[in-house]
Amino acid sequence: MSNNAKNLPEVKLGQYKGLAVTRHVRPLSEKTIDQEMVHQARMRSIYHNSTAPAKRGSRVLLDFVGFMDGEEIPDSRMEKVMVVLGDGKLMPAAEDAIYGHTAGETFRFDFTYPEQFRVEELSGKTAQFEIKLHSVAEKTTPELNEEFARAQGYADLAAMREAVRAKKRKIHEDAADRAAGQELLAKAGANLTVDLPEAMLDRTADNEMRMLEQRLSRSNITLEKHCKNSHTTPEALRQRYRDEAESRARVMLAARAIAEAEHLEATAEEVEAQWDAMAQQYGIDKPRLKVYAGDGAEEQIKAEITSSKAYALLRESTILEME
Repeated sequence: MSNNAKNLPEVKLGQYKGLAVTRHVRPLSEKTIDQEMVHQARMRSIYHNSTAPAKRGSRVLLDFVGFMDGEEIPDSRMEKVMVVLGDGKLMPAAEDAIYGHTAGETFRFDFTYPEQFRVEELSGKTAQFEIKLHSVAEKTTPELNEEFARAQGYADLAAMREAVRAKKRKIHEDAADRAAGQELLAKAGANLTVDLPEAMLDRTADNEMRMLEQRLSRSNITLEKHCKNSHTTPEALRQRYRDEAESRARVMLAARAIAEAEHLEATAEEVEAQWDAMAQQYGIDKPRLKVYAGDGAEEQIKAEITSSKAYALLRESTILEME
């Protein structure tokens, strides 16, 4: 393979056709279908205004403002805020104060700020917060029956269940295809002859270790404790990160090498179609998306398209074992 890509090492392809992989399709249980049917009903739940007292799960519309020594606290006023009680979007003291109140009520509660609050002048002080409760609504979930199924466009409940089954089965089969494709490219990568820069692999492993320690520190967990809980050692963990970095590099290089050897390219139409799909996904016009994505985004899209083509080529010659 010629080294057309800057800074990429020379590689020599090994076997990449006729590789054997097992396609693992996750079983689909009746319990999973039951859960998805219930989920479909819950997705179509409707909130109805209620005169009952607010409770966990109620959706409330409220105004909110804080006072300190009789004066309004700057930037504390919020109006027409809609939240579902219990979802964590309101501070716990406010949620506790709302429980039991009904639509149309205005009430206050006291709140003492922590001693080390981010706004120094409020630290350790007690404020009064006023809430005006405009509405309280309760969620009604439709009954999962024949009428519900027909309302969704199905002949009956059994037909809806079979449609749900087919959709879930396709999700499982698509996942199995992706996993098989990754395994194919991993095997092709393992068969490469290539000298990967040791320093690059070491840097990647060290960076992964630093990021892990940072994540653990936010939960007050030391690396040593994490390793003990995971039945491993820092050395073994670092080696795993290094091995994963090498595997990823080999997969990327294998996809590039196969694409070059088989003359696989991403056409302009395919690249633009991918941009169109991304623009629709993110709800942004394509020219602006291209600016936000940056200079390297189009090359990444091309690489992903050629990788997909390389996988499709590999699969045509794969010895595929079903499970």
